[in-house]
Amino acid sequence: MNNSWVQLKDFSRAKALLILPCNAAACIGNYFRAEVYTKKGWNAWREADFRLSDLRSKGKVALAAVDSSTLETEPKGSKGAIIFETEMERAKNPAGKDWGAPDWRWFKPTKTGDCEYLEMLTESLAKGIHRVVKTKFSKVFALVNPRGYFLSLAAAVDKCGLLNDWVVFRVPSHPRHLLSAVREIAPFVRAAAAGRKIKGGVYPIPILYPFMQKENKIYKDSLPRPWKKYSNLPHIHEIKTRWLLLTDAPKSSK
Repeated sequence: MNNSWVQLKDFSRAKALLILPCNAAACIGNYFRAEVYTKKGWNAWREADFRLSDLRSKGKVALAAVDSSTLETEPKGSKGAIIFETEMERAKNPAGKDWGAPDWRWFKPTKTGDCEYLEMLTESLAKGIHRVVKTKFSKVFALVNPRGYFLSLAAAVDKCGLLNDWVVFRVPSHPRHLLSAVREIAPFVRAAAAGRKIKGGVYPIPILYPFMQKENKIYKDSLPRPWKKYSNLPHIHEIKTRWLLLTDAPKSSK
């Protein structure tokens, strides 16, 4: 991975938006600098910028983050929990400390079945989605790995009536799979930026299915609507069939 990155100042030429998870460097207002806080090499922002570097340098592909820290920093804000790369300072922690990983224990139902935090993030993401729509990207892709983030985003996209337009990728919750996931989906972002039509929907990434299957056995929580239908992992045959809908895009990203 290179040691520099492109940060867009505006989206005037952007055709596609890729929404990624936030990371530890949210607290300093720059998702590209996660290596300051972790040496594990799981920075999906830097990987996406590298894989799409030519399009990024031309301003054709924009990045944004799902970031639950906005529930703390902007509890009554209207911008929502999607932060564009042009406004990363929204995620800053005044104390300069890492906000912490969005652990599932924050989101899982209580003994009474209450999902308050999951509901809060879903509502906030719906606000963010409305801002994305106003920006008028030709195509929006989302690749977010924390379980709470994925469920909230899928439910919010559905609530906003955009499941047939947005492409939401499902990946394992553990961040160790992020870089390989970015490499898998980069060709589709590239194709959309070139004007190719790509059908929206929720697409688990087939090569990561064994890891998703293993994780799926861990989460036994019974979720209410609207998150329940996104918590169940489809059979691998269904996943592969859906993945074929995306195969018009080229298979390599660089």
